[in-house]
Amino acid sequence: MIGRRFALFSLMLALLPAGLAGCGGPNSRLITVRTGGGSGAIDFAVKNATSAPINALYLAKTERVSAAGDNLDYDSPQGIALWGPDLLSHSGIGSGDRMKIDVPEPGVWDVRALDRDSRYQHVTGLRLNAGGRYILELNEGGWRVK
Repeated sequence: MIGRRFALFSLMLALLPAGLAGCGGPNSRLITVRTGGGSGAIDFAVKNATSAPINALYLAKTERVSAAGDNLDYDSPQGIALWGPDLLSHSGIGSGDRMKIDVPEPGVWDVRALDRDSRYQHVTGLRLNAGGRYILELNEGGWRVK
């Protein structure tokens, strides 16, 4: 009996990190194609390397998101004011597609992406410098459920 409990406990411990990591697969990552040179526009694109279309995408300064805290309801008036409008304008980013996103100014940014099933990815601390070229690659391991 003790052996079975130990085996079950060991299995639960082994599965715990996978459950915490999201839906499996690699995590999302920022690829720096060209570092910023201090001037010029920010060339920023989001690549959907997941199996689900990205239906909505939001961009906010990391400093403001951090100040709002972890208990912020994204659908509340405060959450809407923080994240602003959907940057995809109902066009979405299909699986395997890439879309250029306008970044208003250099700085450290957070991105929030939502799929059709209300799963989300929150990628934080993206340092985007003037004149730089960046690709945010959204991968399966980044999905979370509300």
